[in-house]
Amino acid sequence: MMHDLPLAAVLAEIARARAARPDLDWAAFDRCAPVTAAHGRRWSFPWHLTASVFVVDVDGRRTLLVEHPTLGRLLQPGGHLEPGETLRQAAERELREECGDAVADAAVLGDLAVDVDLHAIPPNPRRGEPGHLHLDFCFLARLPAEVQSGGELPTRWLALDAEPVRGQARLARIASRLSLDQSPGYRGG
Repeated sequence: MMHDLPLAAVLAEIARARAARPDLDWAAFDRCAPVTAAHGRRWSFPWHLTASVFVVDVDGRRTLLVEHPTLGRLLQPGGHLEPGETLRQAAERELREECGDAVADAAVLGDLAVDVDLHAIPPNPRRGEPGHLHLDFCFLARLPAEVQSGGELPTRWLALDAEPVRGQARLARIASRLSLDQSPGYRGG
């Protein structure tokens, strides 16, 4: 389905994050600018916007990752925007879809992304998708207790210093920020 994102709201989200989080790698965003309403479309190539959530337990020692069936690796829950969604709304929806009702108590903290990343997605012949890029905005959420998956994808709780986390540059970067910061990942917002 072709749809447009609420461009003004998404651009406002991005502007707030950029002002509050100058420590993030905004070069990824700058390589894709300007963002247009079309970039909310899943079929917008060579890149489109996505949103994700880095979930940590209340102690800040473990993260909840999903086993991505297409990419074959553990990732933070996330995905494409639906019609009319902002980045945060998409992140929250993807968390519920991929991890199930058990994450209903997860609170996305703040309105600002804790990470911005531009990464390559390999071609998916089954879906007729060429290789493309995702410009992903990752939010932070905490769960009051360890939960088990009941969603679309299998999940695993892993220590922030576990190899599957440390072995992926983006996950390691977010985990490092959290352990250094000991805040919910925000400076304001």
